[in-house]
Amino acid sequence: MYAFRWPEEDVEICSPESGSLALNEWIFSTQIQGKIFAPVLLDYLDNKKSIKSTSYFSLMEYALELIDFFKTRYGLDARSIQNKELANKDALINFIEHSSYNFVQRDMILAIARKLISNGFELKKSTNGISTKKRTQDINHPAITAHIKDLHRSGVKEKSVNGKYKISYALFLNWLNKTYVQFQSTSCDALPLSLVTEEHLLEFKQYLLRLEKKGIYIKQTVSNSFYDIRFLLANLYKLGWLAKDITMDVTGIPYERYYYRELPTDAELQCFFHNIQLYSDHPTLELAAFGLMLCLGLRIHEVANIRYQDINVENRTISVFGKNEKSAILPLPDPLQNYFHKLVVNKSQDVHLFGNNSQSTIRKLRAQYKLYSFVSGWKYPGGPHLLRHTFISRLSERTDCPSQLLMYLARHDRPENTARYVHRSSNQLTNAVNKINY
Repeated sequence: MYAFRWPEEDVEICSPESGSLALNEWIFSTQIQGKIFAPVLLDYLDNKKSIKSTSYFSLMEYALELIDFFKTRYGLDARSIQNKELANKDALINFIEHSSYNFVQRDMILAIARKLISNGFELKKSTNGISTKKRTQDINHPAITAHIKDLHRSGVKEKSVNGKYKISYALFLNWLNKTYVQFQSTSCDALPLSLVTEEHLLEFKQYLLRLEKKGIYIKQTVSNSFYDIRFLLANLYKLGWLAKDITMDVTGIPYERYYYRELPTDAELQCFFHNIQLYSDHPTLELAAFGLMLCLGLRIHEVANIRYQDINVENRTISVFGKNEKSAILPLPDPLQNYFHKLVVNKSQDVHLFGNNSQSTIRKLRAQYKLYSFVSGWKYPGGPHLLRHTFISRLSERTDCPSQLLMYLARHDRPENTARYVHRSSNQLTNAVNKINY
C-alpha cells in the first residue's frame, strides 16, 4: 500500500549528524540564525541546544513569534530588532498577555527580562488562558452595543450573542489593544473603531490562522470568528458608525465540514520516517507509534492506550480499543512486526507500551509529529490525524478492499464517516474524468 522502504529497526545511526542534539543544531543553524538578530535571544537559544528537541522546537517557534510581534508593532525588519527593542517592558508584557505559552517558553521570556529589564518583571497570565465567559461578560463598547441591538432586532437570540458573537468581539478588541500602539491609550470599550483599516483586518485574519496552526483553535472556530468581525464592521458602516466599509475586498477563512485534503506522497512519508530514525533518541518506539497511525489508521488516543498484553507477536495481531471502548483485533502490518518484536523483548515495567500516562503520551506524540513533519518539509495542516486520513484513502484505492471491509478497518459505524476520510489527488480526478466515455 505504501511504496517506500521502512527504516530497519536494528539499524542505529551513530554519527555527529544524528540524534536530538544534531536536530537542535539543525534547528539553530537553519531556522534561528538569519531570522533572529537580538544577541540576548540568540545566546539564550544557543545555550539551550541540549534540551529535548520538541522543547527546543517550541522555543524556536515562540522566539520567532516574539520577533514577528515586534515587526508588526513597530514596523521593523528582523535585523532592527535588537536588545534595545526587546528591553521595552510594556511591549514585552503586551506580547506575553497576547500569546499562549508553555513552561519552556515562559522561562525564555523570564530569562530575557532578567537580562534586559532592571525593574521587577512580573509574568501575567496569558489572555488566551482566560475563560470565554470572563472575556466576554463585560463588553460595553458603544458601537458594538449598537450592533448587538441591531442583531436582536433581526431575530438573533441572546444565547447566540453571548455564546458566539461576544467571544469574537472580545478577541478582536483585545488583539487591537495589545498589538498596535495607536489602540493602547484607551480601554477596549473605548477603542476608536473608526481607525481600523483593511490592513488591520487582514493582519487579524493572519493572527487567527496562526492560532489555528498552533492548535489553540480549530479551523471552524477561526473561520466563524473572522466572519463575525467582518459582519460587525460591515454592519457598523451600514449603521453609520464607520465612514467606510473596509470589508469589501477582504475574503473570509473558508471552512467546510468535509473538505479535500492533500495527503503526503510515498517520498514524503519515507522522509518523515527516515527523520525519526535519524533524529530520535528512541527511534523504535516512535517508528512503532507513528507506524500504527499510518499502517492501521489508529487514532492518537488509541496508540497512547496500547498495552503490552494487546500485542500478539506470534499471531501477528494487535487489539485496539477505540471510541466507546469498542474493540477490534487487527493484523499487525509487516513493516511494524520487527519494531514490536523488539519492544516486547525489551519490555519495560509499564503496563502501556508508550507510557502509563496516556495524556502525557498524547501531548508527546503531537509535539513529535509537529517537529518531524516540519523537518520533513511538510506543509499539510493539522496534526497526526492526517496519517489516519492517509491510511483510509490509500486503502480505498485497493480493488481487493470493498466498502464493508474498508469500514471495518477504519472502525467506523457509518459509511458517511468513512467517506470523509477518502481523498483523491487532482491527478487521480483528472484521469477518472478522462476515462468517462461521453
